[in-house]
Amino acid sequence: MKRLNPYRIGFRTIKTAIGMALGIIIAKLIGLDNFASSAILVVLCIKHTKVHSVQAIVSRFVSCLMILAIGSLIFNLLGQHAIVLGLIVLLFIPLTVVFNVQEGVVTSCVILLHVFNAKTIDMHLIFNEILLLVIGLGIAFLMNLIMPSLDSTLKQYKQQIEDQFTSIFETYSKTCQNPSQTLDISFENLKFTIRKAKSIAFRDVKNHFVRNENSYYHYFDMREEQLELLRRMALMIQNIETKDCLLSKLSALFAEVASNVNSNDYTVLRLHSLYEIRLEMNELELPNSHASFRTRASLIQLINELEEYLVIKSQFGSLVLHNDAKATYL
Repeated sequence: MKRLNPYRIGFRTIKTAIGMALGIIIAKLIGLDNFASSAILVVLCIKHTKVHSVQAIVSRFVSCLMILAIGSLIFNLLGQHAIVLGLIVLLFIPLTVVFNVQEGVVTSCVILLHVFNAKTIDMHLIFNEILLLVIGLGIAFLMNLIMPSLDSTLKQYKQQIEDQFTSIFETYSKTCQNPSQTLDISFENLKFTIRKAKSIAFRDVKNHFVRNENSYYHYFDMREEQLELLRRMALMIQNIETKDCLLSKLSALFAEVASNVNSNDYTVLRLHSLYEIRLEMNELELPNSHASFRTRASLIQLINELEEYLVIKSQFGSLVLHNDAKATYL
């Protein structure tokens, strides 16, 4: 048996309900014909973001004015018949594609049916339909100006990602201390979390008319790039076959990185520690067995991947919020 989704009233649902009621009340008070149609306009223009809402409103307003003019002209010339109605729709839909306002086709059909059912097609009808558009689209625009802040949600995702990064580096540190230990890490949940966070950060951008980027989005994008490096590090660690004098130092470095995942201040220090390990490695004698040679090769690759991880973080710098004059270090 198919499970039912949990019952939930979202913020968008509340805005839609209030907007529909306001549209009908205002249109009825003014004395407009077909006043209930203003509610349809509100429903169709309530979107997830402010930018998408404005795009939908402009598209619907332009397409409705087009169909109002075309419908009034053709119905007056050919009569208000079903065949004429179908002919108008046949010609109108490709026209909306040409002007890139095809999102308003459904709304335009509502207006077209008003003209089709009208007893007389005159200026009173046209003025009535334009007022319906202004009321319905205007209320939808005002409703979409009210958008909940996504900052707290983005901060939660940031914390979740950092916690998982910390856990991974702690596991790397323990495995370097005991190379025989099996490295059991799944990156799929972390990958899903980062992608979800990026989608919310992108939506936050679309809730602002004067901002075309979001620091959180760049932060999550940086973490996604680092995630691929973590995958490669895991492969290198799994290839460690024997004990090596560098393992204890790498274990300590992984532990330091784990304790400072959310900080940018210590990135340069971690790079310095890594370079010290690399200099020490250059002074070591070459391994004397195939297994130890493969282990040393894996450690060199591991150091390279960790270096790239730290360099990416140092280049990103700090997460600067749009409404915050101070830099918030990660």
